[in-house]
Amino acid sequence: MDPKLPDENEAPQVVNLSQVTVESVRADLVRASQTTIQQLNADEVELQMSAAGGVQTRDMHARDSALGGVAAEHASVQDSIVGGIRAETLSFNGVAALAVANSLEAKEVHSIATVSRELHADTIRTGILISREVHGSVTTTVDGRSALLAGLAGGAVTGLILLAGKLLFGRKK
Repeated sequence: MDPKLPDENEAPQVVNLSQVTVESVRADLVRASQTTIQQLNADEVELQMSAAGGVQTRDMHARDSALGGVAAEHASVQDSIVGGIRAETLSFNGVAALAVANSLEAKEVHSIATVSRELHADTIRTGILISREVHGSVTTTVDGRSALLAGLAGGAVTGLILLAGKLLFGRKK
């Protein structure tokens, strides 16, 4: 009699990982400590001092972790580095290239770009901030005036280079 092999669509209910490196994990609940995961898909994720390339989840809690891309309904990320995160509700403290959320609550965030409908922050430093409602201390490195000046300067330099090229290498009649 052949033993029944699990169907690829059936995911284990709970996966606990510690001090391992895995390519892909799919489960209802994943708990990982000091682990590297390339692709993670679960209903609930708890990461402690771990790294994950891509994460898709309903609820995520991460502390002292490095994350590539995260898509979640609810996420709590503390003292972590994130490439990009998208969540309905996000509680964040760390460094992110891009943070996108309907509701974002932050103690201290450093990001390149932050997009949120509602933002509550103690301290947030971001290159670009797009938000309908902001509560707290926000420092943007690129404000409207700086963006306008950078655009004008870039356009002027490009125009001068094109003019010089035409004068030096243009057709002579």
